[in-house]
Amino acid sequence: MFLRQPIQGIDYLPAKLCQGKVWFVYFYVKSPVTGKLQRRRIKVNRYRTKKENLALARAIMGEINNRLALGWNPLIESVAPRAGVPLFTALEEYLKVKGKEMRPNSMRSYRSFIGVLREWLGEHGFSALSPANLVTKDVAVAFMNDMDDREDVSVITYNNYVRFFSGLFGWMVKKGYIAGNPFDGIDKKHKKGVNKKRRLLKPAELATLVAFLQEKNPEYLAICLFCYCCFMRPKEIALLRCEDIDLNGQAVRVSGEIAKNGKDSVRTIPDTMMPFMLALDLSNPDLYLFGSHRLEKYRFTPGTKPTIGQRIADYWRFFVRPGCGFGDDLQFYSLKDTGITNMLGDGVPISFVQQQADHSSVAMTAIYVGKSPAANAELKGVDILRMKKLQ
Repeated sequence: MFLRQPIQGIDYLPAKLCQGKVWFVYFYVKSPVTGKLQRRRIKVNRYRTKKENLALARAIMGEINNRLALGWNPLIESVAPRAGVPLFTALEEYLKVKGKEMRPNSMRSYRSFIGVLREWLGEHGFSALSPANLVTKDVAVAFMNDMDDREDVSVITYNNYVRFFSGLFGWMVKKGYIAGNPFDGIDKKHKKGVNKKRRLLKPAELATLVAFLQEKNPEYLAICLFCYCCFMRPKEIALLRCEDIDLNGQAVRVSGEIAKNGKDSVRTIPDTMMPFMLALDLSNPDLYLFGSHRLEKYRFTPGTKPTIGQRIADYWRFFVRPGCGFGDDLQFYSLKDTGITNMLGDGVPISFVQQQADHSSVAMTAIYVGKSPAANAELKGVDILRMKKLQ
């Protein structure tokens, strides 16, 4: 566990009752200034009878000890007056404030970043009641190290995480939730010299993928096909609603509200993809096509809340790759690279491929021409030295 829970005897001593002329409950917590345990006390003899005072004292001790075990420290509150507020409550307050200032597209990114952090914290011992001050420098470094290890997190995404969380926890300092910003001093990465390490899928690997997911997770297969055939990004796929799928017209509507470039677009569903689309449950047009289900993390059936792009990448990493025997160089985005390359190799006009990929220019789509083995074969026959004309 990266999140070190408070240790009794080191970070605090539990509450006890002192019965004298004046009754009081006392406990010890570590001073954020000296690092030594410091006593705090609360008077409790407010009733006439001993029985009533004893009941009150026990209730106070129980509450204090529960809060101490979760990381509460009243000495920190003198520096950060809202330090006792649970972190998840503070995060919701941040989203509420920013929701009044930011565009919907930006807010989706904010929610996505915070969703990744909340999920990571839950996996490393953080509860819904844990206070914000438990996110220390060590925790921030551990979180960013884990993000760095994830192959689906590019240098750009990593730097976006650093930028976002530095701003978020800076806001929490200003609002009195924490005493210092745990993300201060975490540097961004240099983009120069960093190459993508993913490759295209071979035909046999593509067939293996389809067969594996048809048996194990048909809904996730549909997610893969939206990326491979319609060239959609994970975040766009995650935010699709059932009403966005037009089976009669063989089209997917991608609204500007969920698109990366903020523009509406329509993607064509190829004939070979249609059988997999017909198997999807589109009965409720208002539901998200791939929902988030609290008790089943990797169930991608329709729901009132959308799944997150990170969960799509995680399923590929933890289930698809080992299940299909793929190496680290085959990533979820390999589907999009492979789909565009294969479509160009099959002779589809580059302008049509550009429209399907929602590229801003033909030049961007043309990058994929160089990846096609068919293009290389054509280049072999070019009489670049004009030798045939000399004969």
